[in-house]
Amino acid sequence: MSDLTSFFGSMVEMVFPTAHAEAPAPTPSEEPEQEEQEEKPEAEEEAEEEEEEEEEDEPEDPAPAIRAECEKTKECAPAAHHFKACSEKVEGGKGWQGEDCVEELFHLMHCVDACAAPKVFKRLV
Repeated sequence: MSDLTSFFGSMVEMVFPTAHAEAPAPTPSEEPEQEEQEEKPEAEEEAEEEEEEEEEDEPEDPAPAIRAECEKTKECAPAAHHFKACSEKVEGGKGWQGEDCVEELFHLMHCVDACAAPKVFKRLV
C-alpha cells in the first residue's frame, strides 16, 4: 500500500511541483541533472501552446458592444442622462445623505436590456 501511495505521490509531484516562497537557492549538489532541466522547457512550451490555442478558440462576446450602442439610442438617452446627472450630483457631494442612483441605474439597464436582448440573441443563432 505504501508503494502505491509513494508512486502516486511522486506522479503528482512531477505534474504539480511544489514551490516554496522562502526556500533557499539549491546548492549545486541539489540541482537536478541536465536531462531533467532540458525536459522542463519542453513541457512549459507545450503548456504555453495549449494556452494560446485555448485563447484563439474563444470567440469575442458581442454583447458589451451591442449594449453600449443601445445606451446611446434615442429611447435610452433620457435614462442615461438622468443616471449621469444623478451620479455627478452624488459624487459632487450635493445629494442628500445616503443618496445613491440605483433607481436611475435600474431604469437605464432596463432600457438597455430591452434594446440589446433581441440583437444579442440574433447573433447567437
